[in-house]
Amino acid sequence: MTQLTPFGSPATVGVRVGAFSVDAALVVIASGVASLLASPVLGAAVAAEALLGLWILQARRGVTPGALLFGLRTARAEEPVVPGAGRAFVRGLLVVLGGFVLLAGAWVVVASAAFDTSGRRRSWADRAAGTVLLSVPRGKQTPDADEPRSLSEPTVQRTGAAREPLRMDSSAAALPLAQAWDAPIIAIEAPGVAGERPPTIAPEPVAPSPAAPPRTPGVGRAQLLVVFDTGQREQFELPAAVNFGRAPVADQPNDVLISVDDPDRLISKTHLRLEHDGETAWVTDAGSTNGSELIDDDGTVHVLRPGSRTMLEEGTRVRLSERVFTLSRLIGGPV
Repeated sequence: MTQLTPFGSPATVGVRVGAFSVDAALVVIASGVASLLASPVLGAAVAAEALLGLWILQARRGVTPGALLFGLRTARAEEPVVPGAGRAFVRGLLVVLGGFVLLAGAWVVVASAAFDTSGRRRSWADRAAGTVLLSVPRGKQTPDADEPRSLSEPTVQRTGAAREPLRMDSSAAALPLAQAWDAPIIAIEAPGVAGERPPTIAPEPVAPSPAAPPRTPGVGRAQLLVVFDTGQREQFELPAAVNFGRAPVADQPNDVLISVDDPDRLISKTHLRLEHDGETAWVTDAGSTNGSELIDDDGTVHVLRPGSRTMLEEGTRVRLSERVFTLSRLIGGPV
C-alpha cells in the first residue's frame, strides 16, 4: 500500500528520471559551453560549481530545477521537512558515483526506486540518505502560513446540571452590551386623581462601586520570556496568544507577533502559534513548510502535526525548522 505524506505522494519512476535528466542536462550544457569558450579545466570547474549549487538547493529547499519543473520535493523519510546538508550530500554522492561506474549508472540509481517493495518508491540513494522524493500535486502547494487561519479548540467536558441561558428583552437586545447595562433608569409616573400631579417614583439610590486601583503596566503581572538559540529574546505579559514566523500575521486582534531571526529563510511567514493562559501553554504548527518539533529533556523529538493543538510540558524546547526556543514564566516587571 502506498504510504502518503502530508505534502504529496511518492514520485513515480518516470517522473524521477525526467527530473534528473533535466538537472543532468543543465550541468552538461553549462560545462560544455565553458569548455568550448575557454578550456576543459574551466568546464570541469563549472560542472563542480553546478553540482554544488544543486546540493545546496536540495539541502535547503528540497528541490532542484528538474524537481521544480516536474513538481517534486525531497524530504526526510521520517518527517516532512527538507533533508539538510548531510542527507542531500549522501543522496547526490551515490548518484554521481553511479555515473562514474557507467555513464548511464546515475540513471540506474535514480530508477532503482522501481525495486522498492514498501510502496514509498525510494531509490538506493534515498535509502542510504534516509530521504523520500514526493510528487506535490499541481495547485496544492506545500502549505505555508501566509494567511490567518482558525485553530482547533480543545474539547471541554461540562459537569453538573444544565443552566437556563440568560435572556433579555427585545429593547435591551437592540443595544450594545455596554449601553444596555448602563442605560438610565426612567422614572415611572403612577396614575392619580384628576387635577393632581401624580407622584414620581424615583429609583432607589445605588451605592457607587469602588474605583479600581490604577494598574502599573508590567508590575506584579505574570510575564513569559522566550529565548532562542540565536540569543534573540522576547518578553510579554500573560495571558497571551503569540504567532511566530519570518513575517507573522495575526489570527486575532490582540495576538502578539514575533518575527524570528531567519537569514536562511527556512521558517514560514507564520510558522507556529503559542497560546498561554498564565498556567498552561499550547502550541500549534500553522501548516509550516519545514515543520515544528517538541524536544523533551531527554532529547526525544515529537513532530507537531499541522493544525494540531498540543500541550507544552514544562522544560520542553520548541523547534521551528532550524531555530529552537525555550519558555520561562516570570513574575513582576521586565527583566
